[in-house]
Amino acid sequence: MNKMRENTSSLLSILRGEFIADQNNQKYIPFLLFMVLLILLNIRISFRAERLLKESIALEQEVADLRLMYITTKSDLMSMYRRSVMEEIVADKGLKTSLSPPIIIKKNND
Repeated sequence: MNKMRENTSSLLSILRGEFIADQNNQKYIPFLLFMVLLILLNIRISFRAERLLKESIALEQEVADLRLMYITTKSDLMSMYRRSVMEEIVADKGLKTSLSPPIIIKKNND
């Protein structure tokens, strides 16, 4: 029981700051500051990594959406280039498919 009380009192002295105020422990202050700096740096790096991961997931989703839009647009254009669709489009303008083959004009070099 006495050992537990001693551990509790030493923990309380550390939490109160008495540990740092003691002359024998003043040599540990730079090390403790270095440890605090490393902990803060670790926290910052982990938050940055999490943010980059979220951005990466969002960009992958955007690429997937753009790929889907590309495929859809390409499919629509391919269907518009069919002869039957082209005939329907130009029929509104009064044009129709010629039933006679084209005539080839030859030039004489006399």
